[in-house]
Amino acid sequence: MNETELIKIKSQGETGKIQFKRKFDNQEKKILFNRLKKENAFCSYAPASVTLKNVDDDTLIEKVLLHLDIDDINRLFALYPKTKIKKVWRTRLCPLEPYYNGLNRLFAYIYFDVKNPDRYIKRQSRQHIKELVK
Repeated sequence: MNETELIKIKSQGETGKIQFKRKFDNQEKKILFNRLKKENAFCSYAPASVTLKNVDDDTLIEKVLLHLDIDDINRLFALYPKTKIKKVWRTRLCPLEPYYNGLNRLFAYIYFDVKNPDRYIKRQSRQHIKELVK
């Protein structure tokens, strides 16, 4: 983005800031999406159906947490609120225990400030199983 676009946004006030944020968010999502495609994260999907518009935010968050590195995960936290990412992690990744135990412990300890990661992850896994059985 060049200086004239930034000056134009500043002169537009609050609506310009919102438009800039949306443009920034879309660019960041596009970067993460392209990296996921490069990593073959969508190999189980039909190739024609995998577009940025067809992939919802929760799936994008899940795939980034599973397949991409720390820098991309940090980029994810700049895009989405921590509560949304934590909800996706709790509902989609914690139930995948014990396969992703190390990864879940890393997320719990570093990103979500969980005091006792092992107990928290087990509780989330059990809760998921109880919901499935109901």
